[in-house]
Amino acid sequence: MTAPADVRAVAPAVPGSGIRLGLTLYSLTSEWAAGRYDLPGLLDVVDAAGIGPGIEIVASQTIRTYPDVTPEFVRTWREALDRHGFVPSSFGCNLDMGRRRDRDMTPDEEYEFTVAQFRSAHALGFPLVRIQSAKPELVRRLLPVAEELDLTMGWELHAPLGPNSPRVLEIRETYAAIDSPRLGFVADFSSTMHGMSPTILRKLGRMGLGAEELARLQQIWATDVGIDARHGEFVEYLHSRGIAPESLGSFARLAFNMHGHVDPGEWAEIMPQIRHVHAKFYDIDEHGDEPAIDYPAIVREFVRAGWSGFFSSEWEGHAFADLDEADPVDLVRKQHDLIRRSITTALTDHPENEDD
Repeated sequence: MTAPADVRAVAPAVPGSGIRLGLTLYSLTSEWAAGRYDLPGLLDVVDAAGIGPGIEIVASQTIRTYPDVTPEFVRTWREALDRHGFVPSSFGCNLDMGRRRDRDMTPDEEYEFTVAQFRSAHALGFPLVRIQSAKPELVRRLLPVAEELDLTMGWELHAPLGPNSPRVLEIRETYAAIDSPRLGFVADFSSTMHGMSPTILRKLGRMGLGAEELARLQQIWATDVGIDARHGEFVEYLHSRGIAPESLGSFARLAFNMHGHVDPGEWAEIMPQIRHVHAKFYDIDEHGDEPAIDYPAIVREFVRAGWSGFFSSEWEGHAFADLDEADPVDLVRKQHDLIRRSITTALTDHPENEDD
């Protein structure tokens, strides 16, 4: 089970495993938005920290001429990657349905807008495009373009969904019907968390929730009902405490839709179709662990399956933290250490798995 690119040209995180390391530049969203780096400078920082070699981008964030790229951008990008010995891993496409105020995109516009991004990804040397829509008719239209450009499409499976959620089962059925090796999933580890991130709990605490309210939030989050029901129960609880839900802005909802609690074992259900991984994390504690995501358990599933591809570190604590509250580069470096430790432990448990 391998990712679309020939990742064997990239050194594995730990010999004997097919897992390679990298990061998405989205991890440095706050620093990028604050104008602290241009793109070459951002890659310089990543290289100095030793946290390549796989580089992922979110196109709408990184490319000022999005969805298209200019020859100048392509040249600058390729020169920077060559200088640092980086490799492009995943190109994050977006489907901006609301680009017009009066209506959503038509199916033809969805197709044309996505094709423009596919051509940009190809020009930049990416082997994989993260897609946000798996509508059967759109996927079928895009497949010949992906074949022409030698791209693999990976639909992002993100919290609060899991591999066996009804929506994902429908996509799995679509993939089975089309039966193309160019279709798969980008697995985001936000789906398989065992607790809520300390980062959002700190944020909500600063916004006025006390220990009792935070404890109740976590109790509701841990139940097995759907996200709408859990969010509704939390809103009712806030009202009972005399707290206006709107005082928390979007965070009362984000607490649920950015933290899934599917069992890590469910990744095995779609392992042959996982083309790329968003190694989501929010915190690294004093022991070097992610307090809300069981990395050893998750990594064990991938090592056991003999999976090969990129774990692209995605620090999303910036969604809840202020600029300079944390150092994302240092956190990614620590997370890479955690992933390597987890791989080593998994290989010890399953020594028959070797790099393909």
